[in-house]
Amino acid sequence: MPENVKQRTASDDGPNSGDSAPSSEKRARSSIAVSVPSTQTLGINRWYLSDEFTDAYRKAFTNIDLGDPLFSVKQEQNDGEGIIISSPFHTGKLRSIFPKEFLCGLKNELSALNWHERLNDLYWFHQTDDLALNGRQHIKALRDYLSGEEFVGFMERITGTELARGYLDLAAQRYKKGNHLLCHDDDVHRGKLTRKIAYIIYLVDEGWSDSDGGALGLFDSDKNRYPTEVVSRILPEFNSMGFFLTGMASYHTVEEVTVSDPKQERWSVTGWFYGPATSDNASSDDSSIPPLPSSVLPQILPLDESHIASEDQTEWAKWISPDYLGQAVQCQIQDTFLEQSSVELRNFLRPEIYASVVDELGEPFWGLAQLQGPAHLRKYLEAQPLSACRVTEKLSTFFRSASFGRLLTALTSLGFAGASQQIRKFKHGHYTLIHDQAIEPAGLDVILSVQNAAQEGDDASTSEWEETWGGAIHYIADKDELLRVSPEKNSLSLVLRDEGTLRFVKYLNHMAPCARQDISMVFIETPSSDVDASE
Repeated sequence: MPENVKQRTASDDGPNSGDSAPSSEKRARSSIAVSVPSTQTLGINRWYLSDEFTDAYRKAFTNIDLGDPLFSVKQEQNDGEGIIISSPFHTGKLRSIFPKEFLCGLKNELSALNWHERLNDLYWFHQTDDLALNGRQHIKALRDYLSGEEFVGFMERITGTELARGYLDLAAQRYKKGNHLLCHDDDVHRGKLTRKIAYIIYLVDEGWSDSDGGALGLFDSDKNRYPTEVVSRILPEFNSMGFFLTGMASYHTVEEVTVSDPKQERWSVTGWFYGPATSDNASSDDSSIPPLPSSVLPQILPLDESHIASEDQTEWAKWISPDYLGQAVQCQIQDTFLEQSSVELRNFLRPEIYASVVDELGEPFWGLAQLQGPAHLRKYLEAQPLSACRVTEKLSTFFRSASFGRLLTALTSLGFAGASQQIRKFKHGHYTLIHDQAIEPAGLDVILSVQNAAQEGDDASTSEWEETWGGAIHYIADKDELLRVSPEKNSLSLVLRDEGTLRFVKYLNHMAPCARQDISMVFIETPSSDVDASE
């Protein structure tokens, strides 16, 4: 939920990292002349503090077997309503929680701050610096109240959870069109303390609707506590606060913002309340996490030796454009690869071969594909070549052959012993994430982009993939982006990925006119001892 998230993922630089604290001049200056309650007078809807509400709400929130999917207790007089969504884990929402005029002033102050674009495999949104030291009137009043005894004690009473005093994370986010935060669990520890309650205060326009996106999606989990699919959603609503207890099964997402008006944005203030680590949440190391299924990483198989080297030129000519078969061209490609560790070969397949593959990879082909997960690692379709797809099946076999491996050697100077292969489709909402539990083996990434734009309703004249659509493969090392490879029709990309270089496919958003399709392979180099022996 709270969008200033820190997840155990290799590319997560932490949305607040690199942000300097506001200067004393900025902390002291307040240019917004709006009447605001003082720290002593700011408070929530007083009905929420009554025994009538807190007793009823706590009883429901702490009841693990809450029968109804939706619990609600309300007061019609001032629009107060406390809601609990029971599945997949108890998630609360309090409506009309703060004075409306206060939140309007808060939003004005936030709009005057410096905002930073946050973009990696997990998220894309805009965020302020940490608000802990911000001295603007409304911001300070909110921070002091949320961390004060009245509100912390209130959160303890309605959730039955012990909270620490003096620890509160607070930042503001703006989600613009296409922005999102993918599946994660907020399970982060700070010494003897751990995040206990995640909260989000919505500052969206009052007319925000479901079609505008940005809902808080809650994931169900399987028996191993890995996320499966979103089963409940909370729609952003002005002057409401959502919250839940964090943990290793509290997987959630901020769904993509899909507003039609680019000026419309999803505003919020988010953070966490901390509490002492207990026996059920004290450990966050990998030993406490069930192992991932072996299918998460593609299987590496030996290359098929059915063709002898003397037949290579004949075999290559069946599939590959003659532009890439000359020795002089291959030497030029090798020089480029040795200098840059990557090269992109456009119009790689013979035109008639590529046309047949595009035709075969239509909707009937993908109807039998499997959706790959778990959701905190990846989401895309993977299919096996069918006997009916004769060209695709034979091309896939060729790509797994020692003959094709020898072509790659001519282009890269590297020798190869085995390879993995996947036929993938990324539709709207699909992605891959970098995660410490699923680090790919180093090798040569060989990816044929097979775009089927015409069947997806795309304009066939569209030639360049736009960065804002997502769907590109990003290569990073030490949080720095090294390379970005966008989908392009009939293009083969070769990228040498050594240890420490990681990759992900960026979330494909609703602005993309078509899906991303590819045949993705990783070729593993021949061990140096084997190379020496052959020499």
